[in-house]
Amino acid sequence: MSELARSFAWRIALCVACSWLAWRVAGPVAAVTSIALVGLLLAHPLLELLGLLRHGVREVTWRPVQGRHWVYRGTPVQVIEGVDHRRWIRACDVRSIVGFTASDGALRLSYPQGFQNLGEPPVPHFSDDALLLHLAKERSQTALKFRHWVEREIAFPARRLRERYGVHEAED
Repeated sequence: MSELARSFAWRIALCVACSWLAWRVAGPVAAVTSIALVGLLLAHPLLELLGLLRHGVREVTWRPVQGRHWVYRGTPVQVIEGVDHRRWIRACDVRSIVGFTASDGALRLSYPQGFQNLGEPPVPHFSDDALLLHLAKERSQTALKFRHWVEREIAFPARRLRERYGVHEAED
């Protein structure tokens, strides 16, 4: 940003010097026509400034959800990442996409470590591994496509993070 400000200041100084010189040499008509130089010299820095402002606004807008914003075919999916880099996917988002009918109690019995209430207020969430196991049991085409998406976008990156940081899987 300072490089852009410095360039902008030099260009304005050059424009002022040229306009003053034109006014001193040829009078007010030449000074007015030298203002076209302002447009030529300041257009590029102004466009760069607008680009930087746009980038800054986007960064500020997306910062609260940075690294936590997932969308599957237009449906937002809430994902919480724990301290052990395990990702937890909200069960109601999975139900809205896949449409399965298993109750929360049945899922808690099937996946004791992989289905928990998280967040504020507490709502049921699948762990990334438990969700993959559950979706493997589903037979619909939507569940198969969603399983591939979860594996590629959520589970595999989380597994790589756990490997990188040396987090070991809990033994049941």
